[in-house]
Amino acid sequence: MEENLQYVCSFLKEYIPSIKIVKPEATHLIWLDCRDLGIPHDKLHSFFLENVRVRLDEGMKFGSGGYGFERINIACPREVLTEALLRMKAAVKGKEESC
Repeated sequence: MEENLQYVCSFLKEYIPSIKIVKPEATHLIWLDCRDLGIPHDKLHSFFLENVRVRLDEGMKFGSGGYGFERINIACPREVLTEALLRMKAAVKGKEESC
């Protein structure tokens, strides 16, 4: 699990710096701070679902403190995690290029 956490941190820092990680204390569910993406909080979950084809946990369902956040489950094989991150990278790059 720790290796997957470090992998996600490194990947996001290098390829999607607009998404920040909230380091977990003891969980496999990682909070992603997506506020710098510029996507309204009420559209964020659908952005990942429709454009990335990755289902994350919607931060809004945890209250107003979750606005602009999503959660990703890193308790999976590295190949699955890599595929999700590559899709996220492509979708964020496409969003930035269309602006």
